[in-house]
Amino acid sequence: MRKERLILLVLVLTIPALCWGQAKVGTTGVQFLKVGVSARAMGMAEAFIGVADDASALYYNPGGLVQLRRPDFMLTHIVYPAGIQFEYLGGVWPIRSLSAAVGVQATFLHTDKMDETTPLMPYGTGRTFMASDLALGVTYAQRLTNKFSVGATVKFIQENLADQKATGMAFDVGTFYNTAWKSVVIAMSISNFGPDMNFVSSPFPMPINFKFGGSMRLLNQDPHVLTLAIEGWHPNDNLEQACIGLEYGIAQMGFLRVGKKINGFKRYSWDEYLQDNNKDPFVEYPIINEDGSPSMDGLSLGAGLNIALPTLSLKVDYAFTKIDKLGNNHFFTLSLAYGQPSVARKPGTPKAPKPISFVPSEPPVKS
Repeated sequence: MRKERLILLVLVLTIPALCWGQAKVGTTGVQFLKVGVSARAMGMAEAFIGVADDASALYYNPGGLVQLRRPDFMLTHIVYPAGIQFEYLGGVWPIRSLSAAVGVQATFLHTDKMDETTPLMPYGTGRTFMASDLALGVTYAQRLTNKFSVGATVKFIQENLADQKATGMAFDVGTFYNTAWKSVVIAMSISNFGPDMNFVSSPFPMPINFKFGGSMRLLNQDPHVLTLAIEGWHPNDNLEQACIGLEYGIAQMGFLRVGKKINGFKRYSWDEYLQDNNKDPFVEYPIINEDGSPSMDGLSLGAGLNIALPTLSLKVDYAFTKIDKLGNNHFFTLSLAYGQPSVARKPGTPKAPKPISFVPSEPPVKS
């Protein structure tokens, strides 16, 4: 009966994601909140809410933070065209006594300094300006049962352009459910939920995104582990999107990853769109291009190296993504975990009995 209820719940939550909607690109602000923060997740096409077992869970699914057994920190740096740079810093501290975890994160996107020009001074006024975005977040995650956990994040957001700025608040909520059946995990999250921000008397909504997905281990024979992750996105400013990712690990040291984002079956040409407006030429991640060839847009590749010591673990991850309009992008993430890790008990496994100690009795006193 429990399995039937679980299947019904999955169907109810998945059906809305199958209804492809209309794109509303440009209707929300603070787009930097949508930039992926982990090279590991990017290598899996960001199909990560069902994995969420490192510090990047602060961004992808705070409900998964209780999986961490020791403090974990990560730093990501991305260089975009036009002098735009992106930095992300996150840290997580498990609280074993409470079966919980807390974390903090900072996201910063900024441009280089630009020369100010006016119609009267087209060659510059001698002054410079820059644009930047900042988000600071605090997260708390709690294990409610041995299989289910939930986490929430509150974020302060600030957007700056020259001498003008806008501030606001947003919230993330995530759940993580380990079914303990064939290593299947079911997860959900909603990110950037909050009131509208206001920039120079112009209000705009947050880029809210609802995600539902899961993961399972297709291969788990030491030293080989192969993980499949699948999830669907329902953003309020774009088409629904599916993400599929694979991660292969050997001896918990070396990792290879591949993933693909999909938000449409085919991208049509402009001429086809003029003849039939239902044929969308603006699909970002189609399966097939307008000429019938397989689309590489949304394809991602990645690799990772984990240098593990008794009380220290250093992880370096790399990801490559291809987007036709923006070209190739490269992502690097550096992660550090320290402390003696404890052994996590698998859901459904009974606790080990306490050892019984025998104290020899004292010899009788002779009278």
